Amino acid sequence: MFMEALGFLKLEVNGPMVTVALSVALLALLKWYSTSAFSRLEKLGLRHPKPSPFIGNLTFFRQGFWESQMELRKLYGPLCG
Repeated sequence: MFMEALGFLKLEVNGPMVTVALSVALLALLKWYSTSAFSRLEKLGLRHPKPSPFIGNLTFFRQGFWESQMELRKLYGPLCG
């Protein structure tokens, strides 16, 4: 009875379709995992620049570590994420 009700969803589940679905799910979970720590910082009241998925704030430090660290301190205070 249940399968007859969903008869319009005649999807054929094959290997490539399962692979694509699992890959999309994995990428979504990785994106969530890579930015979840920054949402915890916001809940604690720590200000920080918005991170990019997977790489965080690495692009912020292109000009060198100490210069960027001083800019972070100036923008967000001595305690920033």
